[in-house]
Parts: sequence; C-alpha cells; structure tokens
Amino acid sequence: MKTNSIILLFLSALFLFSGCKKDRETDNSQITTARLQGKWEATKFTEKIYEVQGNKLVSEKTTAYPANERSIEYKGSEILYYRNQTLRNTYTYAVIGNEMRIREGNQGFYFQFKFYSDTQHSHIEEDYYKNNTIEMKEVTETYYNKN
Repeated sequence: MKTNSIILLFLSALFLFSGCKKDRETDNSQITTARLQGKWEATKFTEKIYEVQGNKLVSEKTTAYPANERSIEYKGSEILYYRNQTLRNTYTYAVIGNEMRIREGNQGFYFQFKFYSDTQHSHIEEDYYKNNTIEMKEVTETYYNKN
C-alpha cells in the first residue's frame, strides 16, 4: 500500500509539472525591428551641451529640417540613409534593448533610440569632450516621423 501511495504521488507530481507551460518570452528586439520597418523623415534636431560635473545644462538648440532633406528607411536588417531623396549610405543594424548598433564593413557605431509613438522615434547620441579643463557632454537627438 505504501508503495502504491508513493507511485501515485510521483505520477501526480509528474503530471503537475508536465502540464505547466512556461510563458513565451517576447523578444523585444524583434518587435522593435518590425515596428521600425518603412520610411521615416527627419523633422528636427536638438543639441544639448552639459557640464559633466553636476550635469549642468549649458546650452540647448533645436533646428527644424526642411521637408525631404534627411530620411531613413528600415528594410529588414538594413538601414538606408537618404539626403535630399538621394541614397547616401546603407548599413546593417541590430537592435539590442533601446540601443541600435550599426555596422559598415569592419566598423560599427551605436546610438540610443526612443519611441514617442508608433509614428515618431528619435536617435540619440552622446559625445564627451573637454572645453579647456571642463569635461563636457553633447547630446544630440534627431526626430523622425514615419511616412
């Protein structure tokens, strides 16, 4: 009787664990890549300069882009850059979190990107430099609207 109880307990546990499915984890990079597909037009560019110590904003400037001056197109794993509707560069890219990694041959660079809506996103780049002895940070953000 004791053996039957142990076997019954073992089988119950086996069915319990085999019946549970793990929820499928979604791959946000695939979702983001799919969301980016298509043509996007640059609408404006912001530049902010900070003193690194204290993260003090020193200057801020926004520049609007004329229509059709700059645009990008995401096609599969490629990103195509246009200037005045003329193709300038084609790169491959990968999305990792909120970072986009661009590759051209053996060289690569990256930037952060941010979605504001399904039809607007931006590319954000940071650059550090010294102004005399003061460490500075320049943050540029280019805004794109989907065509």
